[in-house]
Amino acid sequence: MIELSDIQRQIVVAMLAQAALAGVLLLMMPAPRIAALRAGKVKRDDHGRPIFPKWTTQISDAFNNQFQVPTLFYMLCLLILWLHAESPLLAGMAWVFVALRWVHAAVFVTLNVVPIRFAVFLASGLVLLSMLVNVTRRVLGV
Repeated sequence: MIELSDIQRQIVVAMLAQAALAGVLLLMMPAPRIAALRAGKVKRDDHGRPIFPKWTTQISDAFNNQFQVPTLFYMLCLLILWLHAESPLLAGMAWVFVALRWVHAAVFVTLNVVPIRFAVFLASGLVLLSMLVNVTRRVLGV
């Protein structure tokens, strides 16, 4: 096992949990697309590209979303670990961010109620911003 402090391990495991979300969404994508193809629900645009029904694209949209704001989370966590700036507060915030991202994805692939989805997205963004401010203050000694 790799030598990590408890707080470092919490941050790394939070990163792995966030990556696992992308993996779960990736595994969820084929079934609805195959069902849409078999049901003849896939159309083609003017360039011959497939246009899947909305209910099949929600999962792929949620998957694609995992490569937007969460990339900043990974970068910030790696920076925290590299600078040895980890703290119980930052580890807790990392877990709150990940939990909110899982909720966001769950809303995205089920109800897809935009105001709810946006509220969870905003909350996760504020947690990430708070992490960034915390690390920045520690680095600058402010």
